[in-house]
Amino acid sequence: MNTEELYIWNYGIDKLPKGLLEFGRSDVCDTYDESKRQKFQNHGQWMWKNKNGWRENLPPVLYLVCNKKPGILQFDFLDKYSIKLKIVSEEFLSLLQENGFIDKYDIATIKVVNKKNESLTDKKYYALRINHYDNDSFHFGKGITYQSDFQKKLGTCFTVYPDMKLKDNSIKQNFFVLNSIEYGDGIIFRERVLDKVLNLYKPEIYKLSDYSKIWNKRGCYLYGNELMIVK
Repeated sequence: MNTEELYIWNYGIDKLPKGLLEFGRSDVCDTYDESKRQKFQNHGQWMWKNKNGWRENLPPVLYLVCNKKPGILQFDFLDKYSIKLKIVSEEFLSLLQENGFIDKYDIATIKVVNKKNESLTDKKYYALRINHYDNDSFHFGKGITYQSDFQKKLGTCFTVYPDMKLKDNSIKQNFFVLNSIEYGDGIIFRERVLDKVLNLYKPEIYKLSDYSKIWNKRGCYLYGNELMIVK
């Protein structure tokens, strides 16, 4: 039986290295209007779904607005789970496509700018709006459940899966996205592409088994902790 290790690229919410964007430190907008006090806005409904799917097409160009100085940003992956976008560099996008991650998303060019609409980086970025998730590609196995008192009242919980495995090891796809709170803000990938992912800019990577250990204690496991995979 093939026991190829699975990994996840998932950033914590704070104290990230220079060149990365921390959680909540940027906005994605579809419109820039110099005449408005709030110059960057969202005029479309592209980030919302109804029973028939996405309400609007993804705009061809979006703005990633943040308070950074030009030349600092070097990131290759930024998740915007609240609006179902994964922002990737051109280099990471090429790696995804070379490894079977295709026909799963709408794509837009991203302009990385400050609030004055000044470009902050020469790197090229793209927003991927996921249309097809890979939950059905996995055997999840026995889960570890976390439930607060409030969740008990609601009858909900969070569950992570340390023994998650692919159902079919012969598939060509090496990167995967799940539709879940526990895994949805990361990208899962196979061991065979680990070295290539580690060559990207400062990824935060864990074995899925280790990610299950830290998920409920994320604030205690900052970037660079002992469970993180490094080159």
